[in-house]
Amino acid sequence: MRVEANPYAYLAHHGTSPLVRLEVGTGWTAISADTDARPLNTVFAHSFTVRGLPGRVRAICGRAPHSRAQDWWVGPDAQPSGLAARLEALGLEPLPPVRMMTARLAAVTPAERRVDVRPVTTRAELADFMGVYASAYGWTAVTSDFGHRVLASLFSASSPDDAPLGHVVVRADGTPVAVASVFRHEGVAGLYNVATDPRARGRGFATAAVRAALSRAYDDGLRTAVLGAEPGAEGIYRRIGFTNTGLLHRLRYTAPAADGRIRPQDARRTHPA
Repeated sequence: MRVEANPYAYLAHHGTSPLVRLEVGTGWTAISADTDARPLNTVFAHSFTVRGLPGRVRAICGRAPHSRAQDWWVGPDAQPSGLAARLEALGLEPLPPVRMMTARLAAVTPAERRVDVRPVTTRAELADFMGVYASAYGWTAVTSDFGHRVLASLFSASSPDDAPLGHVVVRADGTPVAVASVFRHEGVAGLYNVATDPRARGRGFATAAVRAALSRAYDDGLRTAVLGAEPGAEGIYRRIGFTNTGLLHRLRYTAPAADGRIRPQDARRTHPA
């Protein structure tokens, strides 16, 4: 299994929203939107030749609309070998890499279902989901509103169980406190958007969201899961059965500077993988 296949498909799925532009080139794909919400401006699925690489990278970077910073996701199978280092040499700013991890799914025992966690089946619940996510990552109201509209455009209230992208929300005393998403692609469940409201951290709510999201995937017949663990989060996922399978490198760029090099972008953390 190519561990980056699910993350790449997850990004491309966002390109089915009318608010997001999807562009497919030779050896690369990109999504872009008029927002700072990550990962809605990302280049991925790389298969390049060494010859002419600087020119191709600059050409792809120059196609980004809205003058927004755009990230590059470089998976373990990207070509040529060492692509992330080559991109950094061209001036892209490296971000902390994501540790790709996989696991075999199993049924969740009743003891693990004690928390109040439910799938998102209505647009009101989707708003609760985005409220937790935006709070966890410090999004502005404008960024949060755009992200919500993108998710809403991908959401089918009439058949949420059939959608490839599903969400769960954990509540404490009726208040949404943690969320997670699962993207189903080619028999693999990809885990994304794990977040906890800052006021509710340290109480196991995110783990409950993860278990519930993966339990739904298991109930749907999926038996393999993949995720990208942010730095410092690997231990959490190891405890529930995930193992390391490689690094997904991330780099960021802005528009070319006057000297033709790609000008590094402030690498502040704005979105988890």
